Amino acid sequence: MFFRFSAGLILVVLVSMVGIGLEKQTLKMKRAVSGQYFQKDLLLEMHAHLRLKIQTLTSPSQLAKIDHTASTQLTVHRPSMTAGSSGQRTPSPPVLPLLRWEHPARSSD
Repeated sequence: MFFRFSAGLILVVLVSMVGIGLEKQTLKMKRAVSGQYFQKDLLLEMHAHLRLKIQTLTSPSQLAKIDHTASTQLTVHRPSMTAGSSGQRTPSPPVLPLLRWEHPARSSD
């Protein structure tokens, strides 16, 4: 009789320990999924921020400002022409600003 009771008790303890282990594993996986959703939200927010920054940098007013400064630089700064050159110059194209992609851990905002 004592043997049956102890075997039943051991069986109940083993089943509960397996249940606890499975529950811990499930919670660990839920935490990982939750962290991935949070990271996805951060990346989407950063993507939207960078797209807005691209739109502001490439807006017509910005490009007009760049064209204006480039044309004034071309008229003000003329390189001296050497005697051996043919006399025709090709103006250099205006330099567009570089897009500076930021790493999410290094952003200053």
